[in-house]
Amino acid sequence: MELTQLKYFVKLAEELNFTEAAKKLFITQSTLSLSIKKLEEECGTPLFDRIGKSTYLTEAGTTFADFAQRAIKEVETGMRCMKEDNGVYTGRLQIGVVYSLRDILNSCVLEFTQRYPEAGLSIVETNSVKELAELVLKGKIDFALTYKAKTMSPLLECLMLFETPLCVIAQKDHLVAANKRISLRRLKDYPFVFFPYGIHTRMEIEQMFIKKNLPVLVPRIEVNDASLILQLVSSGRWLTILSEGVVASWKNLKAIPINGANEKLKGCLIRSKEKYMPLLEHEFYKIVKEHWENVY
Repeated sequence: MELTQLKYFVKLAEELNFTEAAKKLFITQSTLSLSIKKLEEECGTPLFDRIGKSTYLTEAGTTFADFAQRAIKEVETGMRCMKEDNGVYTGRLQIGVVYSLRDILNSCVLEFTQRYPEAGLSIVETNSVKELAELVLKGKIDFALTYKAKTMSPLLECLMLFETPLCVIAQKDHLVAANKRISLRRLKDYPFVFFPYGIHTRMEIEQMFIKKNLPVLVPRIEVNDASLILQLVSSGRWLTILSEGVVASWKNLKAIPINGANEKLKGCLIRSKEKYMPLLEHEFYKIVKEHWENVY
């Protein structure tokens, strides 16, 4: 079994179309078909079902796909490590991030690319902490900038970055900003802008109200971009609930602690325990950690 065969198999598993997979691999369709046939002979079982013009992964193919992807990633990591040992910092990091932390990631990406201009980056954004964990486990991304989930696979390690309380965020001239603290009960009187339902921060906010036996606050506006939320709050017309640290770079905003609310967002990088951490990944983690400590 050769690495090239695995790469051909993984691409076909993604495309489920011999013609499209061959085009993206820059090979002929017959070359791809022959490679898959040899791989299936080595595995001793069909990896794909061909029904008419459609192609499907068999149950064995689905299982093998995860192993093949991890094998390819491990070889790529090994090659990257060899280059790093020789002072060549190229390679490509594949990073996942939850929407509410994309501003932090954006700043860190700029710093990272200045330090390592030859390195490549691929970034996947999602609103699901669970989805990012699955992508890491399957080897589709190297690590993810996310929040620590209440339950996590024992195959993952969590590198903590920060812990910050949820606060009401208001424009400094807003009436609410005059309070040193504010109760959840009073918030129903004001218009809010939140992340959409399903995003980790939004779900933590709802839990605050549920724990206090209060009606869950319904926002007037839902936005999946942290910067836009803060811009809307800056207008003085809306409030939001986010982590205390977000106001550090917004001089016209104020974070007001919430009475009796103990919920804290725990930011972290999650990665596979079984995977070696190459220098580029280690450097990116240091940049994120330094960024939070210096700015927030």
